Amino acid sequence: MRYLLFALRNLSQRKVRTGLTIFSIAIAVAVLFTLLSFNKGYSRALNSQLQEMGVHAMVLPIGCPYEAASLVLKGGEIKTFLPESVMDEYISKVDGIQIAAPAFMSGIVRPEDGRTDIYFGVDERTFDLKNWWKIIKTPGANLESWEQLSKDEKNLMTREEFVRAMNDPDALVVGYDAALIELSTVGDELYVPEVDRSFKIVGVLAPTGTQDDGFFYASLKSVQEIFKQPGKITVVQIRFKDPTTASLLTKELERIPGTEVVTMAELLGTMQSLMGSAKTLIFSIVFVAIAISALGVLNTVLMSVFERTKEIGVMRATGAGRGNVFSLIWTETLAMVLAGGVIGLVLAVIGARSIEGFLKAAMSKMDMAVSVHGSVISFEPGVFVSVMIFVLGIGILAGIYPAYKASRAKPIEALRSE
Repeated sequence: MRYLLFALRNLSQRKVRTGLTIFSIAIAVAVLFTLLSFNKGYSRALNSQLQEMGVHAMVLPIGCPYEAASLVLKGGEIKTFLPESVMDEYISKVDGIQIAAPAFMSGIVRPEDGRTDIYFGVDERTFDLKNWWKIIKTPGANLESWEQLSKDEKNLMTREEFVRAMNDPDALVVGYDAALIELSTVGDELYVPEVDRSFKIVGVLAPTGTQDDGFFYASLKSVQEIFKQPGKITVVQIRFKDPTTASLLTKELERIPGTEVVTMAELLGTMQSLMGSAKTLIFSIVFVAIAISALGVLNTVLMSVFERTKEIGVMRATGAGRGNVFSLIWTETLAMVLAGGVIGLVLAVIGARSIEGFLKAAMSKMDMAVSVHGSVISFEPGVFVSVMIFVLGIGILAGIYPAYKASRAKPIEALRSE
């Protein structure tokens, strides 16, 4: 305690220099902590989101399968197509497939605001694949009270009702976010001037927390007609009866001419690999910043030792041992880095949402990135402890040389130096 009070007094005598050093450490720690937390949270959320999709594999037009799979997950526009006949001629004959849901997906750009509305042409098999969907069918439903609406089975669309809707060329099921953007609810008519087509909203998808919330769902035939691609599909989403047979069934599916197959496990691995490359670059920059901060600590403490040569000489002359001097200088170093570490963690917690938004926006621009809804910053105790141990390690290493140099000073030479 005596060393700590003495160290704090010495640091307070050089407020500007000490403050700048602490601030540099705090910034580096804040960025490091946020990146570690984002890394854990994003990977967990991505894995969970892909698992919740209920899709084990996707059959896509030949080309770049991972890019196409990413576009399907994000709702991007695919420029290549598969013949719809691929379902009857090949996929339906593969034993071990529980559900194979064909879909046609494309976007309509709204010139007034540049927004792209994604239209998903589906049939009843998509309803079976997404068996957690809750589609509100009550006309005039107040979507702000969707939690209460979705608890009442009378408000929810049954499979038979969904089948009838998807056989109606003018029926539309709207994702929750899309309904809010359009300021529409069940029973409203939606006119799409870009294709000169009107739809009647027969259902609104209760929030799922996935990209599904932003899509417009119509019958497969209607969407094919809108985009003038009759008999074409962009993807077949597949669920296997037994996920452990994925590798064998994937080999069978890969024999289909003009197609490529991506399993969710492969897609997740590829995405994580690409994210890992980006994170390596980011972490390299962060570690350079931390190294600069460590050198700043070393410089601050070393300059303090040079400026206090006479003071150290008096201490040694009045009975202070080398261990006492070493402990004092080392305590000053540790006090600075710990203060910087604590301030950095506080800044990270306060500014986490802003940094998270920046990182998610940056990653969404990557060709293989999948946007994840909700917060993905994971404030785990282990991350706090790891960062503080790392900071403490910087203090220990940065303080060794200045503390050793001060402790080796000879009293007579120290007193003569000034």
